[in-house]
Amino acid sequence: MQLASAGIDENVVSEIARDYYDVYGSPHLVANLACDEVFEKGEESFIYVNIMNNGQITGFKANKKEIEDDIMEYGETVTRAHMSNELLSDRAITTADSMTATLSIVDPDAPIKIKQGTLLLGSLNSGKSLSSPAKFPIKIYDNAKAGTYDLQLYVAYRYQKDSAVTPPYGDTFYWFEDMNQTMTLQIVIEEEPYFRVSNVESDLRAGDKKTINVTYTNTGEQVARECIARISVVDPFTTTDDQAYLGDMYPGESRTAIFDLNVAKDATLKDYSINSEIKYKDERGKSQYSDNLKIPVYVGPADPLNASVAVGVVLLIGIIGTPVYMISRKKKENNYKRYMENKETKTNEK
Repeated sequence: MQLASAGIDENVVSEIARDYYDVYGSPHLVANLACDEVFEKGEESFIYVNIMNNGQITGFKANKKEIEDDIMEYGETVTRAHMSNELLSDRAITTADSMTATLSIVDPDAPIKIKQGTLLLGSLNSGKSLSSPAKFPIKIYDNAKAGTYDLQLYVAYRYQKDSAVTPPYGDTFYWFEDMNQTMTLQIVIEEEPYFRVSNVESDLRAGDKKTINVTYTNTGEQVARECIARISVVDPFTTTDDQAYLGDMYPGESRTAIFDLNVAKDATLKDYSINSEIKYKDERGKSQYSDNLKIPVYVGPADPLNASVAVGVVLLIGIIGTPVYMISRKKKENNYKRYMENKETKTNEK
């Protein structure tokens, strides 16, 4: 669709009305994608749009009366020179000047965000394309449904509708009009497996060694084969069990992975996020990796029962140790007493 609006000074109207030629034509812009039209869920990328101007001059009409009048008044040489200059100037009718391109989404509920929708593109002569494609940054939402989505490209510009070169000095007047075109582009969000963490069961405490149960769900449109869930831990966690085999996961299907975690004794009591991913094979048998999947967990205070057991062990050792110590001391005293008695007996015998 192509629309135009005019605003012109009265003096210019007067001169244009008495010019040598009426020219017919306009710019005409054509847009197409200069990139792969297929995007993945959760992808942040760019849409590259190429714009070409294939506007044409469809004809000229000479104003014979104005030409004859000026030849009579200013002479043929001057008049013909001005006619030639005007004809050359009129050829700019197909140039799109001061282009502004705005990309938007036709369906407001589409799972796509255009992060910068308006670009200034300059001018474009007929028969030319942009020196480099217009670059629009976009974000595909994680929960995007696969399918084809329409984008609307609105380009506003102005063009020189007509001009007049007037004798005797060759003063030039221009008539500009504003114009816009709306074009439709399409992108595709491809079908693929897509995963999210749908549930986490954990009861982690400082100093504990426990398991966490993490449920993953395939929210995509394709099956994921031979899925393996993997975690990557940092302080205050350690693990020797960072993988869990999930098997094939069909669209809408969930699997639960069990991971062993060690929690440092001095762990800060707070919420943590553990990184995980799923390695799988797509329908072509090619290995793929999911996006980073965050596992939310909370580390609570050390279990008071464990602390009580530890204190009880110490007390038990103390209770048991006391009579042993007393018996040992009594035995030492008796041995010393017998030693002294024997020593005294030997002295008396002498």
